[in-house]
Amino acid sequence: MSDFLPPDVLIDIIARLPIKTIAQCACVCKSWYSLVTGPSFITTHLNRHTLSANNNNNQLILVRSYSDCSSEARYTIGCDNKKFREYTKLGFPFKSFPNKNFRVIGCCNGLICLSDDLSKYTEDLHLWNPLIQNLITLPAPVRVTFQSHGPFMHSIGFGFDPLTHDFKVVRIVYLQQDGSTVLKTPPEVDIFTLSTGTWRNIGHLDLLPYVIEKERAPQVYVKGAAHWIATDTRDQSLILSFNMGYEAFDKIMMPANMGGKEGLLDVRVAKFQESLSLIEHHSIQNGESCCVWVLEEYGAEESWSKRFTFQMRDRFRCVGFRKSGEALLATSEGFLICNHSKEEDVVFLKFKLFVNSRIPGFLDDLWYKNLFADAYPESLVLLGTKFCDAVTCEVSPVLHPEGSGA
Repeated sequence: MSDFLPPDVLIDIIARLPIKTIAQCACVCKSWYSLVTGPSFITTHLNRHTLSANNNNNQLILVRSYSDCSSEARYTIGCDNKKFREYTKLGFPFKSFPNKNFRVIGCCNGLICLSDDLSKYTEDLHLWNPLIQNLITLPAPVRVTFQSHGPFMHSIGFGFDPLTHDFKVVRIVYLQQDGSTVLKTPPEVDIFTLSTGTWRNIGHLDLLPYVIEKERAPQVYVKGAAHWIATDTRDQSLILSFNMGYEAFDKIMMPANMGGKEGLLDVRVAKFQESLSLIEHHSIQNGESCCVWVLEEYGAEESWSKRFTFQMRDRFRCVGFRKSGEALLATSEGFLICNHSKEEDVVFLKFKLFVNSRIPGFLDDLWYKNLFADAYPESLVLLGTKFCDAVTCEVSPVLHPEGSGA
């Protein structure tokens, strides 16, 4: 049938289909397989669905939570609308580790980066597209390990290189100096490029005088760069960025009039709509407060603005934001609620993170390892991807065109 259709018409038709149907089109014939797995079609599909979701208010959001009672991680994609209905519940991608607690590094263009580094040095890194059931395991970053270099502290970033249209994972390792707790700078830096399936050392490009504050610190990908909270040699807090395209570090100073350290529970970077933001939690007399700062113009430190502040009597954590700008808050009892600017605006969403189970980490600063929420666009990235032998890949059977008609 496709022989009678112009290529641009065929592309336009297939790109409008549901994502699982498009994946099944790969089995029709080799020409369709080449079409739907090609980078041009995957980009066209992503752009079309992102634009359609924005125009029709059909955005999706990924929510990941973990229960210490059942030792179970839950991945769910919800509809980011007024009802916040469940769009689909995702099966755990690792058949050999059914109850393992993997940390979400980040979500970008439909790919989720996962790591099992919560309790050990020798972490495994994975890229997962849950809607087409495609998972790849990255080769181990063997250049810097506990066996080769001794104790260290590390952080991981994940994002998209808009210059080469490639996905990258950056690993920043601070070695302990002379066996003490003092971290040695500059760190060792390695980067994984998805198109090649290999790691390479880029630590020589920057003499980085900053230390990312927390072990396995959360990152956020905004404006083509990964960001973390870090400190300089004077112990002054700042935001460290890594540009995925230019593969270079930079710094962004925090708002000059942020709250002090008294009662400070946590400060972390986040994405507010398409802007870089900061979330600070403070302990107050009658509960806890949360303040959200937004960098209105990226790169202009004077454009920081306090978007809103809200207080609650119970323990809560801001885990992310909806497309509308409303904050998503998780309570220690496992509920997900929505809050825009004032306490009386709190709305309980029809979304329970876990039934009869508390979220671990609320009594310390480890909660961000167990909770994650971010926008999720439907994507065909990883469809038909093949790599060198160093990368293992688990794919859905519908992705193989062998045996189909040519």
